[in-house]
Amino acid sequence: MVLTSKLFMASLTVLPLVVLASSAWAETPTQQRNVQVGKQLTDFKRTAYEMHREADTLNSFTRHKQLSWQSHTYRLNALKDHVNEMGKTLAELEAQTLGATEGQRRAIEHARPHLVLVAQHLTQAIELVNKNSDNIHWGEYAEAVSNIYDHADALHTKLDTILDYEEARMRFDGLELQPTSGSGS
Repeated sequence: MVLTSKLFMASLTVLPLVVLASSAWAETPTQQRNVQVGKQLTDFKRTAYEMHREADTLNSFTRHKQLSWQSHTYRLNALKDHVNEMGKTLAELEAQTLGATEGQRRAIEHARPHLVLVAQHLTQAIELVNKNSDNIHWGEYAEAVSNIYDHADALHTKLDTILDYEEARMRFDGLELQPTSGSGS
């Protein structure tokens, strides 16, 4: 009888530990997915910044008529590489949205429309230069380049803001805040 009581008491002690360990174990894959998505989004944001910077440089070229069409083509190709890289990464991120936090999902969702518009205007600018290298001096090309810049800027700004907010929210959630007393001091 004493042995049975000891076994019963031991099982009561072990049971809560098993429940706690299994719930912590169950959260680990989700947290790992969040971290993985977070790392990919950080790389995606870095590439968005590089694309934004490249678009800004190209946009400045439209105001300097003495630059050659080859200078424009070099920047257009660099932008094309960024867009292609980001398109692949975005497809991977979209496939992982179930394992992402709400903020990460929001960043992924807001990226696609701007990236698509950058790609469309980039294609237009490339076609204009391919058709006639003198097009770099005309309004239609300058407008396409301006649109590339506007959407690259919007993409980077949204990603930066959403991910900064998500990081701050996670830090806040990690704080162990105690209620303050009602009396002032």
